[in-house]
Amino acid sequence: PTKGGPHGPYIQSQRLPIYKEHAEKLVECGHAYRCFCTPERLSNLRASQTRHGEATMYDRACLGLTEQEIAERVARGDAHTIRLKIPEGKTVVKDLLRGYVQFDHAGIDDQVLMKSDGYPTYHLANVIDDHAMEISHVIRGEEWLPSTPKHVILYKALGFQPPQFAHLGLLLNEDRTKLSKRQGDVAVEDF
Repeated sequence: PTKGGPHGPYIQSQRLPIYKEHAEKLVECGHAYRCFCTPERLSNLRASQTRHGEATMYDRACLGLTEQEIAERVARGDAHTIRLKIPEGKTVVKDLLRGYVQFDHAGIDDQVLMKSDGYPTYHLANVIDDHAMEISHVIRGEEWLPSTPKHVILYKALGFQPPQFAHLGLLLNEDRTKLSKRQGDVAVEDF
């Protein structure tokens, strides 16, 4: 915002040290791990899983690396990401509109939190920023419901209290396509 406020900086690129600090904390606590897989390996893995009718999920190949192997690769400057380590079990989310929604962790991928370029993914930045800015309620479209267990797992791993969640049905155009600010009129007075 142009007026500032108590929770800045508000530009994510200015918050990179904050995201990095939290990502490193997650690694140190065992809630996340470094992944050195190349884009080519990940692409081949997805293609193989698709050919075999399997869900496309990371196979945790780098979770088996020893601390020494990781330290050597980091010291060499090998490109890597940081992935959230999804624990076994289930997450139950109390959605203010849908009631209790249960997610089995077996179907949740180990999400990349920090990309190899040092930038956070949406999931990490969103959770850290919402916590830092004292967001109490997250009200968003239902397309974000599948991401909610990842966010709740992240909140808890970071020692944060998750906000309350409400997932709304999508607003559709007359032709039943998703209403989007990128297409056509979106001002309230146009409806």
